[in-house]
Amino acid sequence: MKTSHSVLIATFVGVVGIALSERQSRRRLALHAEEMHQAHIAELIANPEMQALWMHDGEDTNLLYANRLISFLSVKFRAGLLNRHSLRVQAKWLMERTAGRAYWQKFGGFREDEAIDRTDRTFNAILSDEYHALADEDAVTA
Repeated sequence: MKTSHSVLIATFVGVVGIALSERQSRRRLALHAEEMHQAHIAELIANPEMQALWMHDGEDTNLLYANRLISFLSVKFRAGLLNRHSLRVQAKWLMERTAGRAYWQKFGGFREDEAIDRTDRTFNAILSDEYHALADEDAVTA
């Protein structure tokens, strides 16, 4: 009986260790993907020829800056470096800027469509809440 309990406990510890290792690997991959994304956006900002490939006519390059910041916040939230409260503070600050609102108005729906899990959906909901709170506030004062 003691042997079967020991085997069960060892198996459980092994499974938990594997799960934690998997989560850590996913976080490292997310951080690495974000590094590549940040480098790509920096290249777009610096290279008008590349901008022409990725941006529609008349789009403001400030959308690239907003994308860069939102993607950075997203990976920080995914990695656990921001909790819901701190993300909400950052989202409010972002949505107080014209570029943040313009980005979310144009691409918020796309980000919601591409969400792959609860973390993405939570992130998007918080940004959307702050976007709509500011839009509602603007409508009242107009």
